Amino acid sequence: MPGLIVALVLISSLLLVHFSMRARPMPALRPLNVDKYLPLPEAGQASTVFSLTALFGAYFGIYLVLGIPALAGIAFGTVCSLFTIRSWIQNHGVQTFEDFLLSTLSGSRGNASSFALTVSAVQCAYAASELLILREIARVSLGIRSDHATLLAVAVGIIGYFYVLFGGYMAVYRTDVLQFVLVAVMAVALSIYSVELGSPVAWTRGLWPRPGYWVPPVLGTLGGYWRYAYHFAIGVVMGFGLLAAAPDAWKRVFVVTTLRKKTFVRFATFVGVGIMPFLVLLPLAATMPAVPDGPVNAGQLFSNLLGNNFLFVAASLGLIASFLSSFDSALLASVHVGLMLQREQKPVEVETPRFHWLMVTAMFAIFLLFGGLASLSNPYLLANLLLGLYAIIAGIQTGTGAMPARLPENSVLWIVVVAFVGWFLYFVSVLSLPKVPTTYEVNTVPGGVLIFLTIVFVCKLLAKGGHRNA
Repeated sequence: MPGLIVALVLISSLLLVHFSMRARPMPALRPLNVDKYLPLPEAGQASTVFSLTALFGAYFGIYLVLGIPALAGIAFGTVCSLFTIRSWIQNHGVQTFEDFLLSTLSGSRGNASSFALTVSAVQCAYAASELLILREIARVSLGIRSDHATLLAVAVGIIGYFYVLFGGYMAVYRTDVLQFVLVAVMAVALSIYSVELGSPVAWTRGLWPRPGYWVPPVLGTLGGYWRYAYHFAIGVVMGFGLLAAAPDAWKRVFVVTTLRKKTFVRFATFVGVGIMPFLVLLPLAATMPAVPDGPVNAGQLFSNLLGNNFLFVAASLGLIASFLSSFDSALLASVHVGLMLQREQKPVEVETPRFHWLMVTAMFAIFLLFGGLASLSNPYLLANLLLGLYAIIAGIQTGTGAMPARLPENSVLWIVVVAFVGWFLYFVSVLSLPKVPTTYEVNTVPGGVLIFLTIVFVCKLLAKGGHRNA
């Protein structure tokens, strides 16, 4: 029965794509040049952020071991990031989102190519990491055989691929509304279940950080409010960076900022809905058993959900919905940035063939990466590594005001290479590439924060008076 319900929901999503295509087909000349008539970007933003909180595991894992101060910092950083992206868009003074991407990729060919390829590659890797984590949840938490879990992940990924291929932004935004409803149903179900538990221990267990995580490298262990302030600050930068480096977030902010009446009120609503997923973590964590330091067993974490059919269906639909929202957005963002790079270098009148080839290339790269890493016993390893790459992209965007063209020729390539090598060496020194998921993976976040701040400082120095390079 649960499988039938999930199948019906996915079929309903495909029907939404079909009717979206009939109502507003993709433009033949510029298939992704669609800004108007996109419904409720708030819904997609909430679903994508929830994927970061639950399925992607970054925010959820941090909350389980670091509690309220770190989570509050991430939520505040998310808000700051949305306002910063809004400022970038207003400062660029563009009329369409594609104009914003072209403005970001303007200037020297070397910087534009390096930045665009980095963003596209990171978005493809993010989509692959979501496939790996979805497969792990299906295998460990839902009890599906390993080969069947792989088929499930691949099948859902293919469905997401055809969403984007046939419907573009219109299909993604319309299905985001349905996926947002499913995530909201899951949140309500978990909240009701948490209230029924009636255990004050469950509600207060994860409120405050544990020792041994996010320890300042020079000052050593901080006590009391200084410790909470440090964790809050680290969370702020992390929440800021993950959205500042995400083209799908740029797109949604653009739609709300430039194409809606009463833009500030609508934008404030957009921000409010975007941080709602953080509140979902409170009841979600209350349903989980205590998580000890060290290796994490995802099956034990979700054991309470498996004993209740209603919770099982609600959680399954919510997780798949959040997966589709973030997977589709990452895939489309990767293709769109690549399409703008090709237009900048060699414009053509009709871009639909390019769009189709880039879609095939991106999906092939995602499945190739997924297949190559599926045998690893730690499906969260790729996601953990991507934190550093998001910090690099966000640092470049923040340091240049979303205009890498302000940097000297080929400097973006060297910044990316040097920063990634430094991040990888730091990552190995902290974790030594853990073979299984472990709570100590969150200890890599301060390193990503340091890389972000360093790149912002370097870019501002290089771009000082650097409008001559734009």
